[in-house]
Amino acid sequence: MSTNTRLQPFGALLVLDAECRQLQAHSANLSALLNAPPVPGGAVSLACLLGKRLSQRIRREMKGQQRLPGPLAFTRHHEGKSERFQLFAYRHAEQVLVELEPLNPLGKRRLLGTVNERLMRLAEATHQEALLDMLVNAIQALTGHERVCVCHFDSDWHGLIVAEAIGGRLTPLLGQRFPSSDFPVALRRSYERQPVRLIQDVEAASVDLTDPHSGQPLTEAGVQDSLLRAPAPSRQHYLRRMGVRGSLSIAMHGDTGLWGIVFCHSAAAHPVPPSVRDAVRTLVHMATQRLLLLRARQEARYLQRVQDSLGLTDTMRDTPLSPATLVTSQADAWLSLFRAQGVALWLPQAVHSMGQTPAIGTVHTLVERLSSSHPHRGPWCTREVARDPLTAQLEMPAQCGVLAIPLPMSRHQRAWLIFFRPEQIETRYWAMQPATALQSTSAASQDGSPAWREEVVGKSEAWQRVERLGAMDLGEDLTLAIAAYEIHTLNQHLEQDRHALAAANQRLEQLAHFDPLTQIWNRYRIEQAIEAELVAAKRYGASFALLLFDVDHFKQINDTHGHSLGDDVLVTMARQVEASLRGCDHLGRWGGEEFLVLATHSEASAAVGLGERLRELVTGVKVAGLSQTVTISVGVAVWQPGDSGKTLVARADRAMYQAKHGGRNRVVLAD
Repeated sequence: MSTNTRLQPFGALLVLDAECRQLQAHSANLSALLNAPPVPGGAVSLACLLGKRLSQRIRREMKGQQRLPGPLAFTRHHEGKSERFQLFAYRHAEQVLVELEPLNPLGKRRLLGTVNERLMRLAEATHQEALLDMLVNAIQALTGHERVCVCHFDSDWHGLIVAEAIGGRLTPLLGQRFPSSDFPVALRRSYERQPVRLIQDVEAASVDLTDPHSGQPLTEAGVQDSLLRAPAPSRQHYLRRMGVRGSLSIAMHGDTGLWGIVFCHSAAAHPVPPSVRDAVRTLVHMATQRLLLLRARQEARYLQRVQDSLGLTDTMRDTPLSPATLVTSQADAWLSLFRAQGVALWLPQAVHSMGQTPAIGTVHTLVERLSSSHPHRGPWCTREVARDPLTAQLEMPAQCGVLAIPLPMSRHQRAWLIFFRPEQIETRYWAMQPATALQSTSAASQDGSPAWREEVVGKSEAWQRVERLGAMDLGEDLTLAIAAYEIHTLNQHLEQDRHALAAANQRLEQLAHFDPLTQIWNRYRIEQAIEAELVAAKRYGASFALLLFDVDHFKQINDTHGHSLGDDVLVTMARQVEASLRGCDHLGRWGGEEFLVLATHSEASAAVGLGERLRELVTGVKVAGLSQTVTISVGVAVWQPGDSGKTLVARADRAMYQAKHGGRNRVVLAD
């Protein structure tokens, strides 16, 4: 018998035709679950099983839809007793699957009050650790499982238990890892289709899906996304190894896919009523959104610290510091921000370094290889110097990690800012023996529970995405500072080389006011324009607005298609947006994939209208090699008396994040 059609006995399944009229299959426990006579053979209508009113409602709400908007509750009367059931329906291919479960009497008001209280606590959490601890404890209080934990996936799809509520007979797993082989691609994709997976009793005998015409069990049916689907033998064996008999899993989906999974385990069979499952899913969704918001705020604060680290004050612009002085004065701050042991600034004429760095000759060789193999403007990094093809043959005995950022000094020449990290020996505890050939030995974890211990050597700490973004921002500021110093030096030798001075001044003007990639105003120039407009607004009361927007899912475009195509998207979009603006409006690149429009003489309605026109314009952007539609999220802020440039941009930024969290590809007006 195929396991693809085996079902758990805590509910029943109906398979209907596309019109939701005729029964094509049903689980063998249907009659027992409903306390009804056996299903008759031959053609059976849905109305015959569930009644005319309920079957009509199902057909009405499923018409043209993939699934019911929400579960339906109904009551059946049998021998003077009433029993409540919950029903949920969804389409699979040319069939409609209907799941039935008994509804246990619960205090709905009490449950709703508990959930609302927990949601308020989650919304007030200010740190990831506290947020996840609140989540697992709230879920354990609702479901009564012995162990509730949050498993977060790293870039290799290994899982790490980052939060846990523990009690009963099960052993703690906090801090332990699960190998990626425990989460195959098929399993991860199933969580995208069905984020909740319930196994009430791994030892319960499964039931067949029966053909009403022949009365025989079916061998094929599309029940893989059903909540009732029985666990495969491999999953049963896996849970038995962990001492788990009852399991509830809820996916945590982030902006870029599956962030992690909440696991709820019990050593005994453990039913979870539908209302409790819905409550848990709501808590997980809220916690995930809050987690993403906290991470975004943390990243924003980090990027601001990086931007402030160079400190390009007006005094420094008037008397620029040399590259060597910049590295010497700022190295300690940079090493702390990027958790590095050394930093080197490679220029065609010199190498300036601080901290523990390789020999100068090794840095030159590294730059030669980077220049030939990495033509993109994005960063290059590795955490395994000895294994990466680009660095494997280089003499870097004290370094294991490298982060290199190209600095465009001219059209044909680049400098490089390079950070180095030492080896970070890490002890990992695996809850299950890794399937890959790791050097693991059976041991006990830090809390004494059995685990597989692995010593990870030859690697540095991983370069986080926000660190790579921060390094790019620092590289842009450093490029400007170096160019300013070069111009200052050339101005001191004006009589000796007037031609070189003129060319360098022209390059400084371009670097100071225009973004090197998109050739539109840079952040420094658009900030000047905003300040000028603020002066006019305060003096004459002339209203104006800022429209801050960025490209939705731009990281996914870069990761999938490469930085070169990502640059093409930014250039094409900037060119078309700038061409569509009025002569009195201005476009500038605010940073990364963020852009800002200064719309003069604009009230709220006109500014929102402009935002909608830009949003529609961008959806028509075509870039060779990119099949997906490019969209933007726009935050609009209109000048109000008392506004400064900083507060006005902050309001536009908050509105843009509201547009992001509201579903993207939309315009939001700031309060």
